[in-house]
Amino acid sequence: MGMATLISLLGFALVVFGAWLFMPDAPVVPVLSAGDMPGLIVMFLGAGWSLLGTVQFMRFGRGFMAKGALILLLLLSLVGTGGISWWVLAGSDVPAPVALEDKPVPAFELTDQNGEVVSDVSLRDRPVVLIFTRGVW
Repeated sequence: MGMATLISLLGFALVVFGAWLFMPDAPVVPVLSAGDMPGLIVMFLGAGWSLLGTVQFMRFGRGFMAKGALILLLLLSLVGTGGISWWVLAGSDVPAPVALEDKPVPAFELTDQNGEVVSDVSLRDRPVVLIFTRGVW
């Protein structure tokens, strides 16, 4: 029972820490400050731990007030995670799609993921989608 409570409290603390990472005065943490996803992952991990600990305490724990307190922390974790996630994803700086003019692609030669050279000539008369990434995965 003590371990379930500890896991639930640790999950709530992770949700609070993850939410704090999105605040304007939050310090720069080397791994967790690389965009929005690391902070969201910390929050979702915390919400999951809070859920796990609360469910285990509900199964084996004793005491109405202790169960009520953990359920309240679980609800705060889930609502906080959902609210901050919505706020971050709704306010992210993803530009709107741009309508492109229908004109031919300029000549190019690129290397694909298998190391083979692909050119515009080899892709003619076929539908093609080019995806450019930042490469920070």
